[in-house]
Amino acid sequence: MKGIRGRYGQQEVLESESNLSMHLLETKLFSEEVFYSFLATHNYFIIKPIIGAQEVLISVTDAIELKTGDQVLRFSNKEEIYDYLREQVCIKKFYIIQAIPMNPSTLCLCRFTLHRKSPEAVWKIVHSTSVNDNCVQDSLFFKWKLNNFLLNTAKRLGAAYSSCQTIVVEIAKYGAEKFWLTDAVLHERNSKWSQYHSLHQKKSLRPFLPATELCTKQTLLFYLNTYPEVIIKPCVGQQGRGIVKLSITEDMTFEVHEKQNKTFKDDFDQLYKYIYELYLSKKDYIVQQRISLTEINGNPFDVRVITQFDEGKWIVSGTVVKVAAKDYFVSNRASKLLTLENALSKVESDISVERCAKWIETVCKRASKSLCKNNRGLSIIGFDIGIDSKGAVWVIEGNYAPSLSMLYMFGNNEIHEKVSYYIRKHKKSD
Repeated sequence: MKGIRGRYGQQEVLESESNLSMHLLETKLFSEEVFYSFLATHNYFIIKPIIGAQEVLISVTDAIELKTGDQVLRFSNKEEIYDYLREQVCIKKFYIIQAIPMNPSTLCLCRFTLHRKSPEAVWKIVHSTSVNDNCVQDSLFFKWKLNNFLLNTAKRLGAAYSSCQTIVVEIAKYGAEKFWLTDAVLHERNSKWSQYHSLHQKKSLRPFLPATELCTKQTLLFYLNTYPEVIIKPCVGQQGRGIVKLSITEDMTFEVHEKQNKTFKDDFDQLYKYIYELYLSKKDYIVQQRISLTEINGNPFDVRVITQFDEGKWIVSGTVVKVAAKDYFVSNRASKLLTLENALSKVESDISVERCAKWIETVCKRASKSLCKNNRGLSIIGFDIGIDSKGAVWVIEGNYAPSLSMLYMFGNNEIHEKVSYYIRKHKKSD
């Protein structure tokens, strides 16, 4: 069965299974009639776009309240709040309304990531994290029941959305007895969260991957207390858009580095409110350990590595070092392009060019093989590889449609010609 994309389509897919439907919340498409009906029959419900990270909580107690992030608005009648939703919230997208069985503050929210190595492989629960602080210890029976539900949910959604190999399921638990599915987000091949798990499945690649989690308030705080600097980046994004570097300063304030600009927040609550409103409320994000990249004249650099599939194996067909522009922490805005040998000759640490190049080639070939399992027909990948001060190699991310313009602009056109040759060769063999 082919599923319609988005939350409403997923709901229809899961409702067809009786063993799953009992854990689903009442969900309908947003309209004036449905909204007024929910106001009359539910004390709590959430409005979400069919696709996207935005979320608005409506509570009906002594008054009608609307909460988004830390903002709480009160309305005197249903017409007033409906007009506000149509004019300020539910614009340019289709939305759903989802009933919540009780006060959300009493529920434990957890997110479970399920992944399959290939479209034919079985689903596995590969990661879990709490979203709030209400969780209690689960009994063995409850865990078994929940795990079965999660695996069956992934199996059903995976059959309907065959291009999806990673699914994040959000569960609301009440005590150690009841649970409901509140959300399911499909992460396809261009998602950094899905790519991370495709690479993490191979044990030999794990030492080369920065620590990575879905970004929630809890995981962000943990990472800031664990690593000197962290990066948040959208699960789906290009050209460095939306990437932010965060760190704790010596005077215990929080530094936010966006593009060339730095701002400071006095405490974590201020920081999270700022990050949530500008970034997390709009897209799904990951939080990642920032690798302290080797620098040239104070500017960090990474290595763009092109791998291509040729005659049954992956080869490295091009390597270019990108040096970040002044005051930038990522190389998407590059000030110069260099060969690996030239770049390493300009750094103070004694890093072996030959050893570094060999590790880059080995790691990128391994990574290409792993990513290819979940991406049939993949013939080219552009990896961003970091090198730290000790010469260790790190896989920052892979791009399945890498821009070749930087290779063309590179002083020696030999790399661009080599990459183009294999692209033409692959097209001829199709």
